[in-house]
Amino acid sequence: MLAAKERLELTDHREPRVAPEPAPERRQEPESDYQAARCILFTRDVELAQTVALIAVGAGVQLVQYREAGQVEDLQDSVILVGHDCVGEAANAFLGSTVVLTGLEEHQDVLWRAAARTPGARVAVLPQGAPWLGEYLGELGLHSGAAHITLLAGLCGGAGTSTLAALMAANHALAGHRTLLLDADRQSTGLWSALRARDPDGIGWEDLQHSRGTLAPGQLAEILPLAQGCAVLSWVRDPGCFVPDESLVVGVVAASRRIYEHIVIDAGRLPGVLPGILALSNERLAVMPTRCAVNRPAGALTHGNWSAVFTGKLASGTDTRELAAGLGVALGGYLPWLKAIERSAAEGRLMSVLARTSLRRRLASFKTVEPVSSRWAA
Repeated sequence: MLAAKERLELTDHREPRVAPEPAPERRQEPESDYQAARCILFTRDVELAQTVALIAVGAGVQLVQYREAGQVEDLQDSVILVGHDCVGEAANAFLGSTVVLTGLEEHQDVLWRAAARTPGARVAVLPQGAPWLGEYLGELGLHSGAAHITLLAGLCGGAGTSTLAALMAANHALAGHRTLLLDADRQSTGLWSALRARDPDGIGWEDLQHSRGTLAPGQLAEILPLAQGCAVLSWVRDPGCFVPDESLVVGVVAASRRIYEHIVIDAGRLPGVLPGILALSNERLAVMPTRCAVNRPAGALTHGNWSAVFTGKLASGTDTRELAAGLGVALGGYLPWLKAIERSAAEGRLMSVLARTSLRRRLASFKTVEPVSSRWAA
């Protein structure tokens, strides 16, 4: 049980409560908001266009074909593929963009001569170069999307990482943002016992064990269960029955960032954070009770742009900024835990504690160091 594994020293601050407007428990229509990575192909060669289209589909990117270089105006964040039949007119028109010259084997001499005249251009001779091009475009698809990813990891046991992650995700949802709460704690007992008193309607990690991370973003938005309007991916029926490997977790995050505005990841204990999701995150919060910060050095935090969030009671005269400085990291925030949090989690209604407007303001005020850029640079 989440509440049982995160026993903290609690304080109860009574204050007037104003209930926030509940987020609607309904599915979001993803089609108009789906943000696929875009790849532009300039060619008039039908066979080449079909070959590249198959590679793009496998890589999970959107391929847009143009027959003339002057037809397109917006090239921002796009990879440009120039067919062998267009290298003379198009290759040098996109200086400063990521350009790949491509064609079939019989045209490789044309491609290599054009590459010599085009600084920074790459060459993909098909079909031999199809695996490389697929991997190249797949990397583009992996890092596409506009979602802001916040990763939380506990520095020690009882830090309250799962509870804090759930509250931060719910706060985004209450603000009207499409939000996903993702349980990536490999030792998790599941989040649902704290979020809802009844079984959720939707899938969990145990249902994705054969998907290999290939679910489309629109599919995820349709099948993930909701809590207070926030999509949640955790274990639904049998926590621990299946532990997703890193490739599956990264694949799900990559797909989700194309449809959600915020993704909040409960990554478990800091030593066990998966490198793949760490690389995709925009901000990283190390969660710890103040006693943990006082009694233990945190050398692992000196690398990776972490910010510290402290929980629990503060001893008289304690300055959280000094605590963070002693750990060599920036201060992300401080959350004095309320008895209402533990009570709400035990009753399966954790997110309802955000009826406290002061708590919502405090969560919204958390800040990190200069955001980590997860944008892929070719």
